[in-house]
Amino acid sequence: MKHCLLLFAALVLSGAASAQRLRLGVRAGMNTSDYRFSTVRIGDTYVSRGGARAGFDVGLVFRYDLSRRFHLQAETDYVFANYAYRLRGGAVHDVRIRAERLEIPVELGFRFAKVLRLFGGAVFRATNSQRSSAPGIFRVKFNDGDVALTGGLGVQIRSFFLDFRITLHPQGRTWNTFTLAGAEPQRVGIGRNILYGGSIGLFF
Repeated sequence: MKHCLLLFAALVLSGAASAQRLRLGVRAGMNTSDYRFSTVRIGDTYVSRGGARAGFDVGLVFRYDLSRRFHLQAETDYVFANYAYRLRGGAVHDVRIRAERLEIPVELGFRFAKVLRLFGGAVFRATNSQRSSAPGIFRVKFNDGDVALTGGLGVQIRSFFLDFRITLHPQGRTWNTFTLAGAEPQRVGIGRNILYGGSIGLFF
């Protein structure tokens, strides 16, 4: 995280020295999660994943042109991602967990075909909190680390841009802690945790 902030500061400072190569913009979009784990039993209740839920994200974009085709991009994004769970015991409950994250993606991009770009890099998570739709019944703590991988395809026409991206955590390193009312917290391995997103933005 410290190295990310230093890189982010270096990007802004270097851009101040060459303002014509630095662009500032804003973006907003929607996301949905592909979140999978094996059904787990906690006490007398079985917990399984629910259906996909939509979330959203907004952010500031800093793009620094390294050359005609390559650029470095850093963002400060506030991400709301929703996850659904189904609890089956004496009764059936559908619970939604909303994860709220402040993230700093740092990406290297490559332009081609005039308006298209490919990009990839790392996402550094500054904050991560969760809210349950039924906190008295079920809560989840995400223990998926402070760094994720991201990549995608973008389209830019003049000052407007459209991005499609995926963000994922390395398999085998993602664990969540499930807390069910009246039972001990249980650590659960997550087989897949991918966030798909699309956003539209504008450079000033």
